[in-house]
Amino acid sequence: MDQILTLSVTTFIILTAIWEVFAGRTRDGRKTRQDWKVAFLATFMMVAIQRPLVLLLITLGLTRLFPGSAGSLAWLEADYFVPTLIAFFCIEEFLHGSFHLFAHSRRPKNRVLQWVQAFYKMSHRPHHLAGGQDNKGQLSVTQTFVNGWAWWFIMPNYTFQLVCLYLGLVEVFLVATAFKGLWAAQTHVNWNWDLYFHNHKWAWVRKTMWALAHVITFPTQHHHHHARGPNSAKNVTATLAIYDWLIFGTLAIEKEKPKMYGWRQNDEEANSVLKRYFFWDVREHMPGGAARAKAKKAAKRVAEAA
Repeated sequence: MDQILTLSVTTFIILTAIWEVFAGRTRDGRKTRQDWKVAFLATFMMVAIQRPLVLLLITLGLTRLFPGSAGSLAWLEADYFVPTLIAFFCIEEFLHGSFHLFAHSRRPKNRVLQWVQAFYKMSHRPHHLAGGQDNKGQLSVTQTFVNGWAWWFIMPNYTFQLVCLYLGLVEVFLVATAFKGLWAAQTHVNWNWDLYFHNHKWAWVRKTMWALAHVITFPTQHHHHHARGPNSAKNVTATLAIYDWLIFGTLAIEKEKPKMYGWRQNDEEANSVLKRYFFWDVREHMPGGAARAKAKKAAKRVAEAA
């Protein structure tokens, strides 16, 4: 069932990616071959390796620690489906938003937390690389599943989803995860349909959309999360903007598309899909790490030239 769910969301992404191509949303540097390749690699790794491996580890671990726990919460779903669904969705989204925000936050003072955050930043960085080094790249639906190799293993909301599935909340898992997956995919599509309502000629439509954007994350909000600038640390939730608004203080509502997408790339990220996805040197995300890496690469180029 988990694989069917993943493939269903993947099918939506494929269909909207085809639409982006025929609508011209991938031309003129908006999307590069590297973007296509890393999207395929990340999606394949998620479907074939990451999700099955996390589910296997959960199954083996809980079976060993708590024998007979498989399906033990099925009664909760059977007797209180709607409250359980709401609780599942809210907890899962809070976990996602919290740790996603951690990956975008200022560097903590504690040295151990600096290393932990550096690992999160390293793992999340591929999700924010779009286009080439000409700054023409834009967000695309295929970016939905793109992250580094470790992201699936360090984000607790994914573990929470699969633990609930193991404990018997099958229908709750299916409904909530399907909705979140499809919603997250459509917020990455290069279309920004919500701007029609944000800029509508009728004031009551604009005000209603403004109010809804405080509760739900719409495409342009997430597009600004992918922008280059201060909004890249905003709108960290996938679906429930009310967390951005009332808890994280990261809500940003804009009425136009970002002017520039994606973080600055280095040569290795721009030219190698494997180095973009399988990057492992956490030190580059520690204090002074980027400068040391830049100096090391400059020295290497000088040595090669000599």
